[in-house]
Amino acid sequence: MSLNLFIIGASGCGKSTQAKKIAEKYNLSHFSTGQLLRDEIASQSQLGLDAKSYIDQGQLVPDDIVFAILVQNLQKVDNRDFIIDGFPRLLNQGQYIEKYLANKGQPLDLIIHLDVTVEEIQKRRADRGDDFQDANRTDNTPEAIASRQKFYDDNNGPIMDYFQAKSKLFRVDGNRPVEPIFDDIVVAIDKLK
Repeated sequence: MSLNLFIIGASGCGKSTQAKKIAEKYNLSHFSTGQLLRDEIASQSQLGLDAKSYIDQGQLVPDDIVFAILVQNLQKVDNRDFIIDGFPRLLNQGQYIEKYLANKGQPLDLIIHLDVTVEEIQKRRADRGDDFQDANRTDNTPEAIASRQKFYDDNNGPIMDYFQAKSKLFRVDGNRPVEPIFDDIVVAIDKLK
């Protein structure tokens, strides 16, 4: 049985940390949409160059470019047994990936949402100093961070409502240390089997 997972939450909430642990425990391929974009840009492919032109202007990369990059990576793992962190960020992205997987005969098993307060995220950033995990990001200015938070606040509700209605959403209290959050996620994933 395949296991196709997504993990979302505000910028800086700990998605990547949890995604890596989940991938390791369940032997899944881990994709971070942000990292896929950065890798594509570094490779200077046409998709990467197209994406870079938007990022350089401080704009969101259009869905068609994000989908193309995501799909080419999912195809490498036969569209199964993966966890994607940082996607979907918009309701239409969630609907697109759900439809894409269905067309491949694959389920979208679960969207894990880390519920973390803005205060907790700010505290973690302060504790981490230079935000070492995101050292390769060019968009880590206070303005860019605030912009990502606003985007998340504005767009997250519809995604959660949609997948909640389909019983595909698991919300976990992310205002805690890594291990108890992970333990709760494991319980939710194990229920899928």
